[in-house]
Amino acid sequence: MVKAKGENSNRARDLARGSYLFRVTEDILIAMEDLGVTKSELASKLGISKPRISQLLKGGSNMTIGTLSDIAWELGLNLDKTFKEYSEQRYPLNSGRSRSPSLAKKTARRNIQNC
Repeated sequence: MVKAKGENSNRARDLARGSYLFRVTEDILIAMEDLGVTKSELASKLGISKPRISQLLKGGSNMTIGTLSDIAWELGLNLDKTFKEYSEQRYPLNSGRSRSPSLAKKTARRNIQNC
């Protein structure tokens, strides 16, 4: 069976969505750990329940940009830091998605040499 072009782009979009969701929630959890903030404390600061925070950070529920912004604010982060700095530090090979393959390889070599 041959897949239509639209099916491939839908799959790619779904995979990207899952990757972004994982990275953003993982970044939030790491920031919480670094700052010593528990889910209960974050929930209290946001005025929502701990189960709701758990649901959001497990990816079991869609997080609005407003909720993401509120979480970032309470953790002393901004969305640029959440998406850019944390991701680049933790996923150096994926940070140059739009780069050419040769530039990505040079960046990877440079990152390995700097370790």
